[in-house]
This record gives sequence, C-alpha cells and structure tokens, in this order.
Amino acid sequence: MGASAYNACRLHFGGKYSDLTITCNYRQWAVHRAIVCSRGGFFDSACSSGFLEATSGVIDLSEDDEDAVEQMIHFFYHLDYLNPQAPKPVTLFRHRAYLDARRRLPKKLDLTHIEDPLLALAGCYSPEDASPSSPTDSNGRCSFSTVEGKPQLSLSRTRSSSLPALEFDDESDVESIGDTDDLSEPESHLLLHTKVYALAEKYDISSLKQLAKRKFEMEMACYFDSPELAEAIEDVYCSTIDSDRGLRDVVLQAFKAHPELESTQDVHAVVHSTPTLERELWKIQNGLPV
Repeated sequence: MGASAYNACRLHFGGKYSDLTITCNYRQWAVHRAIVCSRGGFFDSACSSGFLEATSGVIDLSEDDEDAVEQMIHFFYHLDYLNPQAPKPVTLFRHRAYLDARRRLPKKLDLTHIEDPLLALAGCYSPEDASPSSPTDSNGRCSFSTVEGKPQLSLSRTRSSSLPALEFDDESDVESIGDTDDLSEPESHLLLHTKVYALAEKYDISSLKQLAKRKFEMEMACYFDSPELAEAIEDVYCSTIDSDRGLRDVVLQAFKAHPELESTQDVHAVVHSTPTLERELWKIQNGLPV
C-alpha cells in the first residue's frame, strides 16, 4: 500500500480532521470536504453555496440506499468499492477443520478387526484373529520351538471378546469437514452495482458510474444465474432513463448470450412487467436495432 493510499485509509476509517457529515437514515459517516467535493459535482455545489448543507456541515441522503451510500463514500477515499468476489478460504487453514474433528473422540471403538502389522508380517497369526494371546503354555510358561538350531517363540492364538461397534454422534464434526467447501462460494452483488450506478448518476460522479458499470458487466458474465438477477434487471430499467444505455446494454447482451434466461420464472415475470425491456428483447429477436 502506497503512502497516499495509506493516508486515505486512515482518513476514511479514522475520521480525523473531518469537517462534514453524511447521513442516511440512522447511519452517518464523518468525511472531509476536500475529498468529497473533489469527487462529485453535487457535493461541491452543496458545500460551496448558500445551501443549508454548507452551514450545517451535514448532508442528508436518507432517500437513497444505505449500502450504496456506504460504497460511494468508500469510493471517495479509495477510488474503488466492494470487490464482488469473496476470497476463497486459504487451504493452509483447512487443517483446523480436521483438528476440530479429532478433538471429539467417538464414544465406542471396535478393535476386534485390528491386527498388528509386524506380527502379521511374521505370520504369527492370520487377519481373522483379533489379537495374539500371551506367549505362555498351559502351565503359564513361554513356549519355544527350535528351527535350524535357533529358538523361536510360539504364540497361541485365541479370539478376543467382541467389543461394541463404533458409534458417532448425530452431529459429528467429521461430517462437517466436507461442508467447509460450501463457505467458499462467491457472492453476487448485481443489485448493489445497479444502485451504486444510479447513485453516481444522481450525484454527478462520472468515475464511480463507469466503475459500477464495469463491475456490473463482469458480474453479469459470471453470475447470470444469480438469484438476484431478476431484481437487478428490474432495478436497471426503473432507476435509469431510456437514453442511459450503460447498464441496459449489458442486460441485453446477457439475454443474447443466454437466451434461456427469459424462460426462468422470475426473469420472465420481470420482462412482462417492464414494457421497455420487453420491446427491446422483441427487437433483438427480430434482428432490429434497439
């Protein structure tokens, strides 16, 4: 991290020397006029004219989405905002799941089918024998035999008593080891990008608007089957004007690449409840320009 980025991070999260407050419903952020006003025309006008915000030092954005406002403020200081792909858990820490599973021992163990590999290699007993008996004869003395002039220990074979079978609890930690992969699934933020895009248009932040478009386009390519896709498409056509083709063209491109999207129940409902989108899709299907 460079010195400028480090200082911006300290100003953002520390709030030191802040001279302006942005509020949204019950949330508020301590920001700096020199940074905020240099990013967007709305904030520059609000702080440098006779508006109430210039004297009170408070800008109320309660009409907007809280998450989108938070990402916008993050952009003011870092020129970037939420990374849509959640990082995959590092495999270095996967041993913790196995360690947790080993901490809880099973209630009962069945040792009847366990054999000593060294004795099995020496041929002292067969696999079906549970365990060797003590190397003594009926009188309690060790029994030896002579092979090629060398004494050999002879072990009598007896079957040990059967032990209870292995039992695990219903909620065993061993079963949860494989479930850790489910936590690494990346999360989609299609709807958030549409709201940030609309917020950037509203407050005249062109660089944030272009960034939101790029992020939305990348996520549409990767998460076109996201559960929030239908809501995001609806928000695109409700929060932008017809002449703003930024996100709308991305949506239409997704329909071109994946025609099956329109057949899904939620997307199908959005298409038929949004006349502009339905008309544009009809033009695409008939080879007409949008």
